[in-house]
Amino acid sequence: MLKLTKNQRRGKRNRQRGAELQRQVVRLAKEYKLEAYNRDRGGAQHEKGDIQIHNGYWGCKRRSKIANWLYPEKEELGVFFREDRGRMLVSVEPDFLLELMSLALNKLEQS
Repeated sequence: MLKLTKNQRRGKRNRQRGAELQRQVVRLAKEYKLEAYNRDRGGAQHEKGDIQIHNGYWGCKRRSKIANWLYPEKEELGVFFREDRGRMLVSVEPDFLLELMSLALNKLEQS
């Protein structure tokens, strides 16, 4: 039996943690009555994204530490940010985003 090196073991656990996050997000999306699928460990197998919610593809990134400035402060709903020469992105709580998606889809279905 081949013994794994320390770096090989670390890589396996990181993949496991990423897969755990993917499953967690899919379960949360389904709680909001959204159609959601785990795309089998994401980018390695599917070029479009890690998970699918409704008709959109989403990436999942799990890190041991995330920069504090990415978290909303005070009564903020989210944080808009960008690189000097990059595109703008926004960081929001997942419940807020999924609720907005669910409300928008319900409104589209009613019209």
